[in-house]
Order: sequence, then structure tokens, then C-alpha cells
Amino acid sequence: MNSTTVKKRPAYDCDTSPYWCTDEDYNNKEKTFGKFIENGDAYQITDKNTPRPWLNYFCNEHFASCLSNTGLGFTWYKTSLLRITKYEHPIDYLPRDFKDGREVIVTDKITGKSFNFFRTAKDITCIHRSGYSVISATQFGIQISLTVFVPVKDSAECWLISVKNKGSNKRDLQITLEQTWTFSKFGIHTAEEGIPYLTIPGKDLDVYCDKNSVNAISTNKNLPFDMYGLFMSPEADIAESANDSEKRKDGRIFNFKICRIKKEFSLDANKEDTINILSAATENKNECDEMKTKYSSASVFATELEKVKLDRKIVKNAISCSTPDKNFSNFLNVWLKNQLYLTFRFIRSGYIGYRDTLQDTWGYTLIDIEISRKQILKTLAHMLPSGACPRNYSPVDDKHDLREFMDSGTWIPMTLLDYIKETNDFSILDEQLPYLNSDKKDSVNDHVWKALELLYLNRGVHGMCLTGDGDWNDALEGISKCGDAESVWLTVALFHAQNLMAELYKKIGDTEKIAILSERSENLRKICQEKAWDGEWFIYGFTGTGKPIGSKINKEGKIHLNVQSWAVFTGLATEEQTKKLSASVSKYLDTPLGPELMYPGYVDEADEVGRIANLEPGTFENASIYQHAVAFAIFADSAMNNLEKAFRTFVNLLPTNPDNFDCRRSSEPYATGNYYCGKNHPRYGQNFFTWFTGNPAWLLRAGFENILGVKAQFEGLQITPSVPKDWDNYCVIKLFRGINYKINFIRSNSKNGIYLDEKKLCGDIIPQEKAEKSAKTNQDGERFIEVTVFYNTGGK
Repeated sequence: MNSTTVKKRPAYDCDTSPYWCTDEDYNNKEKTFGKFIENGDAYQITDKNTPRPWLNYFCNEHFASCLSNTGLGFTWYKTSLLRITKYEHPIDYLPRDFKDGREVIVTDKITGKSFNFFRTAKDITCIHRSGYSVISATQFGIQISLTVFVPVKDSAECWLISVKNKGSNKRDLQITLEQTWTFSKFGIHTAEEGIPYLTIPGKDLDVYCDKNSVNAISTNKNLPFDMYGLFMSPEADIAESANDSEKRKDGRIFNFKICRIKKEFSLDANKEDTINILSAATENKNECDEMKTKYSSASVFATELEKVKLDRKIVKNAISCSTPDKNFSNFLNVWLKNQLYLTFRFIRSGYIGYRDTLQDTWGYTLIDIEISRKQILKTLAHMLPSGACPRNYSPVDDKHDLREFMDSGTWIPMTLLDYIKETNDFSILDEQLPYLNSDKKDSVNDHVWKALELLYLNRGVHGMCLTGDGDWNDALEGISKCGDAESVWLTVALFHAQNLMAELYKKIGDTEKIAILSERSENLRKICQEKAWDGEWFIYGFTGTGKPIGSKINKEGKIHLNVQSWAVFTGLATEEQTKKLSASVSKYLDTPLGPELMYPGYVDEADEVGRIANLEPGTFENASIYQHAVAFAIFADSAMNNLEKAFRTFVNLLPTNPDNFDCRRSSEPYATGNYYCGKNHPRYGQNFFTWFTGNPAWLLRAGFENILGVKAQFEGLQITPSVPKDWDNYCVIKLFRGINYKINFIRSNSKNGIYLDEKKLCGDIIPQEKAEKSAKTNQDGERFIEVTVFYNTGGK
């Protein structure tokens, strides 16, 4: 027998196997850990032994915190890389092991016994809501409840703690509240003995105490600025700090600072008392001093919590729905917005992803117009004078990621166009903005034009857009190493971006730009159909050596999802191509949780495609059910009028899919994830990444616009219901240009159309001028109208 050389499989960039659920849990569909309560506005975790920590995040524009269902977690300032409190985990993309957080230590003054309350409690109930969480437990006759939130504006985290004596005898207790400061810059790829700090934690951190506060200043030159910390309580008896030193194997010592607040409680039977904690950090000493003064009054804590509740109520009410599918409604009304509230302000990498924030802002224009406008302008101001857009930009210094991810600029038009449709604010086009590393200023309009022109003029031998360092699928970074790689998907994205801007230019009467973009788009359409159509689907692109990827001639990655989805919903594909590629997606990519990103996964082609082949097949971009891409597929199904499939894919993707139960999925049931493991992975359906993903914005748009059929246009609100055929009625409420629209949808076999003031409107748009004339004012000074829509649509 001839010996053969077996090619060794390269080590995975991220080995998921340590995080696999057990075989028993993988098949345990009966075990649950909680439930939605309060009509879906809250999730109650009743079993603390969740498959992994089930988190909630709280934030404002400057400060954020992460809370697990047992009180663990951490805080950061301006970027998730700038850690204020301690959080250590292994060096990979799948953090699971939370060790540090908010400590509540109870000492019985009679017996002298102490116990860390939430670490030793057998039964803990945690209720996560949008904006705040409450953790409670009872042991040794004592009940403690901990409420955690981040104020709407202050750079801090608040704790509201109540202590109740559940016994029949008086109890004398001392409660100690602790948190560990680190004040360090975190880096996911740089390890200090398994702890990924770029800077030494606790370095140059000076701490002093007064009666009710622990105060700090960090002068660590590795941080972008000096920082000030505050851990305080207006009810404190004692405030103190302690050192927590850890000696590493090489002899180095890392010094963490523990902050402590103590208060004594003397509680008669069935009586309770409270204490409040502020954990703050900022680069501005005056701001820190102002918070210290403000929160010296205990009543401020409750007031700030009410402000958070009101803020999240405003977010919920900006656009909401009531539908026969309560779970669908809950995610559109509460949970996708809760997730987007975080990702709009903070991105996973720590820096602000250019394309990421544009998509998040696109979704956020449904919620808050003013802050969305600011984010659009801030992002465009980080464009280079050439029209190139960075991969990421830093919110704290000038150390931006200038890699040439060529798709960054293609996301601008949809965000800008839908912002203008929501607001009728065409003045944004004339706003003067700088460029990155340049004194030159141009209008927003000029910025967008430069971004599109750069892409169109930089194309390869096949006429497709050059990929540069990457496109949406950045794991395919290897395709450019041997020459100029081309991306068909990026070419379709540019086609779409140009058409969106042409729509805007038509509205403002810029005939010259319309003509240019129309000609360019037709050219791109022709090139894609002639050179990228593979007979049954579109290929994904060409490597630097001219070899196709995503083609039937490839052994791995023969068909890629994104280019098919985008070719359909952008209108680039012909009707015949749409039928064929749709059949191919169904044949090769569909799963009960949504279509996979590609088929089959890459195993051996690292030399040809790069990093993606070093990803475990069925995970991340390598043939997983990538939830962001599934959201694109929902848009494609809507464009094909596959209404039932679009809706079913939407609800199957959600973490509440009963066929992908708690133990198997392992992640939170109220937050979407980055991906589910693909159908050929040993843990198909498991979700390793949650919260930080681009899909909430796309799902909000898909839900409210593509399915429920309420979308802003220049002239007014467009109404195109595309709901399941068994829905007899539903309702959407939307704040649009200062008027609250209540739109009641009723299925009817005898009547159709939009009725305002009992009069049928022509077409499918509620004209803004008619809404203005019909609007009434309620006792709170809010303007509103009520509309009835009769429909008889049914999905295929």
C-alpha cells in the first residue's frame, strides 16, 4: 500500500469545544430556567444555574455595565476596552467565566458569621428589564434585593439594595458592598498569563477614602487620559479600600483595588431598610465631584431609576405593535430595541465599527431621530479625503483602524436616505464635515459621493469592486494576498447604494448625479449577470489570482448566502435568476433556524481563502447560521413575496424558538446572537455569541416595514401589510414627524385600502399633509391620528 501524506487540519482560531453543552443538555428540551413576565416586558430567571451567565447590559452615551443573573459582571467607560472594574476571561471570542462583580456580604453581629449573599444563595431570582435588573434571594432569614442600572446621563452605575428581616426575631447585621477596580485597557488578543490586559491593571491608581466614599485617580500613561473613580453611598457608616494583589509566575505583581462600603442594620421582625451605591468613573474631575454631590441624597437614586424607566418607555413607544404572535411583538417592542440601545452606543471590538454603527443607526432612526443624526455626522466625519472609510474609529484617541474594508462606505446611503424619509430633514445633506486627518471640509452630500465614486472607480479585471482588506465577510481576508481580489457581493452592495442615492437625488432634482448613477448601476448589473452568474446562483467573488469563490467548481464554499439575498432584494437578479438561486438556497443552505452562510464549510482551503478556513466549520463565518445574514435573507424573501417564509424565518431565528430550547441554545432567550452552529456541527443550534451583532437593526426594519408594512417615505407613511394569512388583525403605533399614528389593520374579503377620517385614500401612502390636517391634540399636548387599513394579503 502506498503511503499518503495526510494534510494536518490547522488549529482553529477559536476552539468552541470547551463551551459545548453536554450531550445530556443538548437533548434536554424539558428543562427551562425562566419565563417572560409582565406581558413580555421582563424576563424572570428562576433557576440561577443557567447554561451560561444570562446577561443584561445598561448604558448611556459614555458609560456601560454588564450584569449576570447572579450579580457578576463589569463596567467600562466610553469603550468596552477601557475597563473600570475587574473582569477576567480566557483569550478568545467566547467569554463565559464571570468571576467578579457586585459583592454583597452579610455579617451577623451576634454570631460573627459572614457570607457572600448572592454567591452562596441556593435560590436566586433575577428579573431583567430594558434598562435595569433586579436580583433577589433569601437565606438565613434575610431577604436582599439588588437593583442595578446606569443613569440616563451620569457616568456611573447605581445599586439600590433593600435588606429585610424575614424571621421572627430581631437581627443585627452589617452589610458590606464591594467592587474591584482595575482601570486598565483591555485587549482580546494580548495575554498576561491568560488575562488579556494591554496595560497592567491597577497601575498608578491612587485611592483615598472619606466617610461615605472611596475615591480614585488613575494616572496610568497607557490610558488615553487620567481617570477618576468614585464608589460611594449616602447611607454609609464606613468607606474603605483594600489591596488585592496577584503575583504572576514571572514575579510581576498586579494590584487591584477593592472598594468597600459598610452599613449596620438593626431590623425587627419583618422590617426592612435600604442602602444605595454609586459606582462611577470619568475623565473629568469636576464631573466626578458633581456626581458625588448629587448622589449624596439617597432620594436621587430612585429618581434616576424613574428617569431610566421613562427613557425606555419613550424608546418602546417610538414604534410598537400588537399582533397575534405575542413573541414576535415582544421582540419588536422591547428586546431588539434593548439590544440595539447597547450596540448603537458600544461596539464589540471596543472601537466604533464604521459599517456596524451605520447599520445600527439605520435601525435607531426608528427610535430616536436626534441622536441618530449626530451619529451619522460623527461617522461621516471619520471618512478619509479619498472617500475611503476606516474599518473602525476610536472614540477615545486617534488610533483608528485604517484597514481597507471596502464595504464600509456602501452602508451610508441606506442610513442617510431612511433618516431623511423619517424626518424630511434634507438640510443634513448640506452639513459641512471634516475628513479624518485633514483640515478640509465638505458637505455630507460630497462625502457620500466620494465614498461611492471610490468604489466604482476601483474595480478589478472582471469589473467587480476590489475587496481590499475585506468586505462584509472579513474572514475571507486571504483572497487578496496574491493580488487584487474582487467581491461580487460588494459590487451588488454598491449597485444598491447607488440606486438609493439616485432615489434621493431624484427627490432633490440633481439630474446630473441621477444620470451618472443610473448608468453606473446598469453597468454593474450587466457585469454581475454576465460574469458572476454561475448557472444556479451568483458566485461570491474572485481571488487575487482570478479564481472564483462561491462557485460550483469549488469544493468548499460552493454557494454563499449573502450575494444571493442581496441580488434579490436590491433588484439586480432577473426573475429567472431569482427562481434558480432561491431553489439553490433552499437546497443547500436552509435549516429550521434559518439559512447557513455558505455550503459546504471550509476545511482545507486556507491557502486560497485565508482565516475562514481556520474557523471551526459550522461556527462564525464558516458555514454557521449567521444571524445577521439570515436577516438579509428575510429581506430577500419579502422581495420575492414569500411572505409566510419571511415571517417564519424571522420567528425561527429568535432565541425563543422552542425547537432550539434553553439547554441546547445555551444563550439568553431575550437577546439575539452572532450565530447558531450550523447543521453539520456537533452542537447545531448552540449560540456562542449574544448581544453584539448587527441583526437587531435589520430585524426591527424587517419586522415593522417588510412584514407589518409600515415604512417612511418622502411623501408620508407607506402601508403595505405582508403578514401571515391567518392574521385577522393587528396594530402598529408609530411616532412620525411629530404625529403619533395608530394604524389598525383588519383583514377583509370585501374592503381594502387605507381609511383616514372614514375616507379612503388613494394609493398605499398616508400623505403627510393629510395627516397634518387630521391630527388632533390630546391633553398632554401630543398630536395623534388613527388610521384603519383593510387588507387581504396572504403569504405564499
